[in-house]
Formats: sequence, C-alpha cells, structure tokens
Amino acid sequence: MRKLFAEKYSMDISPFVRKNINEDEALFKYEPPFGFHKFFDKLKNLLELLPEHDLPEDLKSKHCKRCVVVGSGGILHGSELGHLLNQFDIVIRLNDAPVQGYTDHVGNKTTIRMTYPEGAPLSEHEYPPASLFVALRLLVTVGTSIHVEAPC
Repeated sequence: MRKLFAEKYSMDISPFVRKNINEDEALFKYEPPFGFHKFFDKLKNLLELLPEHDLPEDLKSKHCKRCVVVGSGGILHGSELGHLLNQFDIVIRLNDAPVQGYTDHVGNKTTIRMTYPEGAPLSEHEYPPASLFVALRLLVTVGTSIHVEAPC
C-alpha cells in the first residue's frame, strides 16, 4: 500500500482508539462521525472501562495482511466458499452475519465483528473468544471504493 499511496499512507496510524490518547491528536479535531471533537473526557473515561485491544501479535508482525469483509446479506449462501474465506489473515464480519450452521459457505474464522449495537448477534456462539467486537454508532462512507491488489 505504501508503494501505491506513498503520500497518503501511514503504517503508524492504528485503526483502534487507545487508552493513551492525548487531546492534541487529529482524532479530536473533527466532529463525529469523523472524529471525537469535544468528547475527549467522555472517550477517555469510556476507554478506562474497556480492556486494551489490538490485532493478535501474529497478525501485527505480518508485513502484508490479507483481509476479507463478510456481510449479512446472504449472498454467500450456497457458495461453499468457507474454506477460501478461512485462508484470509483477517476476517471482518458485519452486523449479525451468522457463522453457526453456515460454515461451509461463510467459513468459521472471525477476527473482527463490526456492528451497530442493535444489529449485534444475539447468540453467544457468534462471538469467538479470540475475536474483537466493534460496536459502531455511525458509519459514513466517504469517497469511492477501489479494488487494489498489491503483491506481498
């Protein structure tokens, strides 16, 4: 990615909000949904209640990570792509995309589950202990989506 977007890509930016944040960070320059302007104290208090999370060490150390996003629209039903999806380093599941009973089609690996709280799966079996749950309050798409394949 650095080769493709040298002027815009930084490996130093974490996708996770950390407990050791400071109010001068760019994260606090913008209003929601693009930042947390005027919410430093509330966010800091919330982060103190939560355990520190990040990608597992084996993924953090990899130079190139292959990711796949699995939605909950049912398009994979009957596809028998589970074995292929399990080969990705990071599997991000959206909303209540079920795994139990559909592993032949959607795989059984979940690294990160992202959802609005009201769309979270109700079954505890959909939350593997080694996965990370991310509750979203507001998700906004900015710009356009592009597909880029970079050699590892």
